[in-house]
Amino acid sequence: MAEHTHFLEVRNLSKNYDGGLVPALHDISFTLKSGRIYALMGSSGCGKSTLLNLIGTLDKPDSGEICYEGKTIDTFGNAGEFRKRYLGFVFQFHYLIPVLNLLENVETALLTNPSLSASQRREKARKLLESMGLKSKIESRANKVSGGERQRAAIARALANDPRLVLADEPTGNVDSGTATSILQKMRAYVEKNDATMLIATHDPQVAAIADTHIYMKDGHITEISDNGDEKRREKC
Repeated sequence: MAEHTHFLEVRNLSKNYDGGLVPALHDISFTLKSGRIYALMGSSGCGKSTLLNLIGTLDKPDSGEICYEGKTIDTFGNAGEFRKRYLGFVFQFHYLIPVLNLLENVETALLTNPSLSASQRREKARKLLESMGLKSKIESRANKVSGGERQRAAIARALANDPRLVLADEPTGNVDSGTATSILQKMRAYVEKNDATMLIATHDPQVAAIADTHIYMKDGHITEISDNGDEKRREKC
């Protein structure tokens, strides 16, 4: 089996809001390896979404740093360009454009890729949707399909630019267990095929079951990191 490399390292990360009156994260450090799925777990308000936003460069920490392949975000220049190059986002609420069909929604993620022609963008979007079991819904508008179908389309959009890192915030929170299983199987297949890294904030035991590693949070701290299925090998934080 190929050895997984460190893709991302979080070093002494802290974040407060409202001028420091509302603490969100406290001196957090951990690493993520390629080819693995991580379940970020903890009760609502523990800091999971804040951590995802910082890793995804949607917000900035008050202190500490995040390194991607040994480089801090500052070395990449524009954060927007960095996100397009490295990151895919999957949210609990899909944020599809309701007046566009599913094919057009996925294509929007490819519009900034200069290496693809219009026909290539369309074909790639089509294949992604088909891989998510949405072949019969490609031409359907986003507001005319089910919640589970919208979420699968949102995942196709998140994977459109072949991201090395996928961040997901409760991706199965609004779908039934059968749809959740399908979504998680697709996400696992993507990670294995592309040697990608996936960090999923979740309360869902199905997500925890497919994750390689569990990262537990409480009150803005990481309390424990443990490999799935090996409760004896725990890293106390």
